[in-house]
Amino acid sequence: MRSCHLSIAIFILLLMLCTDPSASQAQEGTITGQVSLTNQEGEVVYGDWIRVFLTSEPIAIPEVDLASTSVQWERQSRINTGHMDFFVNFRQKLNVPGYAVEDKLTRPDGTFTFNRIHPGRYYIVITFPTMIAGYKCAWQTAVDVAGGQSVSVALNNDNLVIPAH
Repeated sequence: MRSCHLSIAIFILLLMLCTDPSASQAQEGTITGQVSLTNQEGEVVYGDWIRVFLTSEPIAIPEVDLASTSVQWERQSRINTGHMDFFVNFRQKLNVPGYAVEDKLTRPDGTFTFNRIHPGRYYIVITFPTMIAGYKCAWQTAVDVAGGQSVSVALNNDNLVIPAH
């Protein structure tokens, strides 16, 4: 009977060691980033108090054809339509279970952090009504998180999904 109790106690101890919460947290990663635009004067303007979404899959990015026109108001109209279409695509997915993993607000210096993220591929999404220095902005960037890894993302003029306007 003693050996039975001892076996049960050892089994419970091993089970507790295998399910140690700190062990599973060690497999989680962190995503840090910064949001900014460089304005026409060459100054970097940080995206402060911007809602940043971490999503489980990408959304369709509308094509914005600027090459076929040089008329300024037509170009602006196409950019505006692109921003609205991107926003509509995002809103349609937002209520799908499992799509939005988490969201954060950027700090005044444009930085954000997602902690305790399970390994996998995610997407950082920022969409309408986001504005920086008077410009509409939209981003969607893939991020791969491995266990225990910290990943850094820079969202700026170089990786906008739709031109800023």
